[in-house]
Amino acid sequence: MNEDAELAIEAVRRYAAALERIRSRLLDAYPDFGCILDLMVAVRHTQVLAREGKSSTGIEYSVHGAGCRMTDEQGREVDVDLVDGIEAFDAWRIKWFLDEQSDARPSVEELGRACSYLSRLGELREVRVGRWHGLPER
Repeated sequence: MNEDAELAIEAVRRYAAALERIRSRLLDAYPDFGCILDLMVAVRHTQVLAREGKSSTGIEYSVHGAGCRMTDEQGREVDVDLVDGIEAFDAWRIKWFLDEQSDARPSVEELGRACSYLSRLGELREVRVGRWHGLPER
């Protein structure tokens, strides 16, 4: 494995760890919610939450088109879309995250290959082949 591939794999792992941490903290503020879909329903259908807000755990959220962007107190942003009912991300979302966080900036193509590789290892799951990935099922 070459150095660029290794950088991309580590970048995807950083994104996945940030997503897991930020998502968990957001959902901790809403004990009745088990997933981001529940948050989106609370915004769009039952309208008990605003489209944009800040949780009691300090995580800002913004419900958009097909998903939700979440930002922690340090400004780290992660974004997921609902794809086939699963919280998913693509290489572009990881690239956006990296552009804010690090000098190491693998290409979108390298990040996509890294996501597929990590899916084969079971560290991610492939929601749609070659395009959408998600955190592994727990």
